Amino acid sequence: MGNYEQFRDVHTLLEEQAKERPNKVYLESPDQGKNITFGQTAAWCHCVANFLSRQGIKRDDKVAMIAENSIETLLLYFGVLNYGAIINPINVEESQENVYRLLSISQPKIVFYGQELTFDQEKYKGSKWIPFTEFIGEGAPQNEFSTGLKRCSPVFEQAMLSKDGFSTITFTSGTTATPKAVVSSRESTYFMAVEAIDRLGITERDVMLDYRAYNWNSPQILSIGPCLITGTTLVYGRKFSRSRFASWLKDYKVTICIGVPTVINFLLEQEVPLHKKDVPALKFMTSSSAPLLVKNQLRFEERYGIPINQLAGSSEANLIACNEPFDVALLKQKIGSIGKAPKYKEVFVIDEQGERLPAGEEGEIIVRGKSMAVGYLWENGEITRFPEDGFHTGDLGHIDSDGYIYITGRKKNQIDRGGVKISPAEITNWLMEHPAVHQAETIGVPDKVYGEEVASFIIPKAGYQVTQQEIASHCQRKLPDFKLPKTICFLDQFPTGPTGKVTKAGLLKIWEEKYQKPTGDSVVSYKDGK
Repeated sequence: MGNYEQFRDVHTLLEEQAKERPNKVYLESPDQGKNITFGQTAAWCHCVANFLSRQGIKRDDKVAMIAENSIETLLLYFGVLNYGAIINPINVEESQENVYRLLSISQPKIVFYGQELTFDQEKYKGSKWIPFTEFIGEGAPQNEFSTGLKRCSPVFEQAMLSKDGFSTITFTSGTTATPKAVVSSRESTYFMAVEAIDRLGITERDVMLDYRAYNWNSPQILSIGPCLITGTTLVYGRKFSRSRFASWLKDYKVTICIGVPTVINFLLEQEVPLHKKDVPALKFMTSSSAPLLVKNQLRFEERYGIPINQLAGSSEANLIACNEPFDVALLKQKIGSIGKAPKYKEVFVIDEQGERLPAGEEGEIIVRGKSMAVGYLWENGEITRFPEDGFHTGDLGHIDSDGYIYITGRKKNQIDRGGVKISPAEITNWLMEHPAVHQAETIGVPDKVYGEEVASFIIPKAGYQVTQQEIASHCQRKLPDFKLPKTICFLDQFPTGPTGKVTKAGLLKIWEEKYQKPTGDSVVSYKDGK
């Protein structure tokens, strides 16, 4: 690993890479069929900075962006940071009404948006709306923005920006509540990427593949930022493609593939012609952004021969933990763990009274360190900073004697059945042991007697048929009476949010529509009166 201990802003990083490796490809877009070098990246980002200056944008002003993954999107992303303004990427799949609400929180001076999108600009008048399309390469379509951008100088000079200034505003996925605006500083943005470089062993000799939406915090800290810092080539897909996934890995000689459980589970159900021997350059595939069941990790590794490296993070804490990808024996020994705390973080577990717990005892996971975000931004412009003594993740878990972290559930997701706390994860994990179950989820649903009852949702494996009673019998073999699911719902797919996480609100809506009726069919019948 190189020397990344000293903070560097985006302008400095762009200049360094343009000088050291001007002709090396930084971004490869398989969807656009083109790429861009580090030298070209710096020149275009300087053009963007000069364009912002002409628009009267000041340092620390906010600039929003709504567009699909593309080379041009990332040039605007880094161009804004290069200038010293704050970038606010917004999910292109958000509903229009939600876009206007999110803009009212971040209050940007400019909104860059994909030219193919349409918005009612009267619903957010606080900024200038600028459509953009592809603007690099021969035959790229022209519009007013691209014409103006090409008139700007590819040279931009400025002194090092303050590490304490703000760099990004990202919105949480909002799977359990409305999205929150998370503000990060330039320092935290830099060091969160360095943590990924350190733990994943990223070097300039690597080729990374990612396909997740750039507005997620995760690709910014796991691939987009680390590749700029280290001089690594990033193959960046518009979105995951099952039909092209294997060819991406082979054609670009990918060494590190970023992954999510949704894709891993998808590849288990709809297999592709791929094995590790077909992609000898590939070292491992990561899994983050949502829990990956151990059962599915083992199935994937057996089927494809590709090691999976589990890690975890959040918009607020960024990278919370990551496994060591090159110690195969240890990975097998610690399977199910999200790994150890990264370079600039302290992770510990507390009880209900706020006291730290020893190794092996379950409590809430707390994170603190200089690579964390700063706090939440509200519509009135105020920022609620995260406590210096640590951010409460809401995750339940424990840390073993070697420092490996295990997540066992969500504090807020615990089911309160008549005052007795039940972990949905325990029930879900047992459901996954049934040979006919592909995926499972468990939530608490309203109950007139207990306040909440246990409801489970199951996606059966392809080609399998299973009944409620078979699942009920399976549950009885291990779970006590009070933990038995009172409703068992079979689905073809789970409702998910923009990051691919299963949404509790979506499951609850399905339950309400399907079971909250006096039909007599909503409660599972257990033998022996259970």
